[in-house]
Amino acid sequence: MKRIGVFPLLEKPKAVKLAVKIIGLLQDAGFMVVLQQRSADCLGMAEMGLSDEELRSQLDYGVVLGGDGALLSLARRLYPREVPIFGINLGHLGFLTEVEAKDLELAVKKLQAGEFVLEDRIMVSAEVTRSGKQRAYLVGLNDIVLTKGMFARMVRMELLIDQFFTGLVSADGLIISTPTGSTAYSLSAGGPIIAPQLSALALTPICAHSLFNRPLVVGSNSVIEIKFTTPPHEVLLTADGQDSVALEADDGIKIYTAPYKTKFIRFKEQSFYHILREKVKQGRL
Repeated sequence: MKRIGVFPLLEKPKAVKLAVKIIGLLQDAGFMVVLQQRSADCLGMAEMGLSDEELRSQLDYGVVLGGDGALLSLARRLYPREVPIFGINLGHLGFLTEVEAKDLELAVKKLQAGEFVLEDRIMVSAEVTRSGKQRAYLVGLNDIVLTKGMFARMVRMELLIDQFFTGLVSADGLIISTPTGSTAYSLSAGGPIIAPQLSALALTPICAHSLFNRPLVVGSNSVIEIKFTTPPHEVLLTADGQDSVALEADDGIKIYTAPYKTKFIRFKEQSFYHILREKVKQGRL
């Protein structure tokens, strides 16, 4: 019996309501349904609750009810297990959550019948070392972003790629995005759109105050190092805009393609370029 985790965005009443419905559909289809303990308590299904560690180790599939942000969160929560996941879209047209609420029953039937394909998406990792010890490890499906605080001055940093000095950057920050994240924050900062099947990372300065003000795309095997040339003030390193760590002057920062991927369950052939065109038509890009 396949075990599937259901992850509703509890802040959305519609997500909670639909979670009850999809749990019933999945159980009728022969799946064993489990929930994160907080979700189980909220839904009055405490017996289905598991810890995050139990979920990572035991799931065959995962489904999130929310928007793209909820799916990003789930991808990081299940890392590094590469559990195949899909999203029920309760927000606007997204790049990641492909199933609409009205198509719940069809999605469950296709999952039961194995009528889907798996799509690999690379993730990006960041290591922060302080005094020779690892201070933090972040992983993101969209991006890793180094950014200054609201009232801080620009960040001055030295950029090395594969141990080669690449240039000095003076900017409000730097975005290192995956192809998945190339249509998110990176795009708004002037970064390139990268097809999701490619293995590459894009470096996009935020409001650059230097000649190095153009995006740079590097291969998935590259290691990006950042060193501060002047002491930073209120500088954060953030994964997917959700997990963050405060940085200090002597921190060592390495950013690279994560060793494990996110696997999306796709029930229909919907081209990335079709979604891109629809976004443009609706004025959201």
